[in-house]
Amino acid sequence: MILYVLLAAVIIYLFYKTTAVKEHFEEEVPTLPRPFVNLYDDKGKKVNVICVSHPFTRNTGDNGSYEQYEQWKKKGIHFIGISSYSEFPGMVTNPHDSLSDPEMDAWKKYDYMKLFKAWLHCFRNPDKYIPPSMPKALISESDFTNPKFIPDPSVTKEYDFIYVCLKDNDKCKPGWQSYIRNWDLAKKCLDIMCIKYKLKGLIVGRVNCELPKSCHTLMKITDFMPQKEFLKSYNKCKFVFVPNIVDASPRVLSEGLCHGLPCIVNDNILGGWKYVTDQTGVFFHDQNDFEKQLVKLLTNLSSYNPSKYFRENYGKETTGVELKNFLCTNFANLNFTKENTQFISIGK
Repeated sequence: MILYVLLAAVIIYLFYKTTAVKEHFEEEVPTLPRPFVNLYDDKGKKVNVICVSHPFTRNTGDNGSYEQYEQWKKKGIHFIGISSYSEFPGMVTNPHDSLSDPEMDAWKKYDYMKLFKAWLHCFRNPDKYIPPSMPKALISESDFTNPKFIPDPSVTKEYDFIYVCLKDNDKCKPGWQSYIRNWDLAKKCLDIMCIKYKLKGLIVGRVNCELPKSCHTLMKITDFMPQKEFLKSYNKCKFVFVPNIVDASPRVLSEGLCHGLPCIVNDNILGGWKYVTDQTGVFFHDQNDFEKQLVKLLTNLSSYNPSKYFRENYGKETTGVELKNFLCTNFANLNFTKENTQFISIGK
């Protein structure tokens, strides 16, 4: 009899403990600043899995990145790596980025493969950056581009293309942005678009920069724009030009596609390559094959349906289901269930 009472007490205790932990998660999941990225369920609640998007660079005592990681891990938060910043978790190659220094504490002090048991990545060859045996999924932040971004056919097309490369400084000296957005290659491609095809372009960010002589009357250059104004600019253009290489999660590409813009994209880009299909646009390798691919894009411009393609293959209802299944497969003691959750998203 005593044995049955003790057994019943143990069962009640375990049930209470499990329930209490879940309630604790629901109440305590924090909203943390970068490099942390919160995940949300279909009801808009934060889940107890948080992504880490770049190395631990913030050192401010108890509020440093690593200290926050340790603090919340002890409270039952799971942390997962995500490749949203250049080659992370690989070494950053941008010479204008302090993280390109392998002697930084952000690289020397922490083994990110031991800190996170699973990864979301953007790479064609993930084994180059993440051990083959480690759980990983081809999921990017840009997969969750706002579904409210849609084409507006009532807006007049003022430009043939849009290219985004924000300024690094007032004198247009090489910097972080110009390297990530591949300004050097962009100028060579702009010359091709201007000389022979007289295409008009909207260039966001390259104020005070010297353009190819052939482009002076064809390009409009703007400084940084407020988001609402910038988003309206997509509808004024016919396609999006993305010469970027070390770009892990190119929002300008996913946003452009959502707004109905076909794309011409550098085939060497780290992330976002998966968005380029026969329904969305074309790749090019460098200035040597750019014209050939540009002609292919322009010839078939009306046949692409990038907005439809992106919505059918990415977003909360598709990538979000994949993310939910991935988390449920690789983590226990979550504050959501596979059966009662439609999807998990990066951002609300």
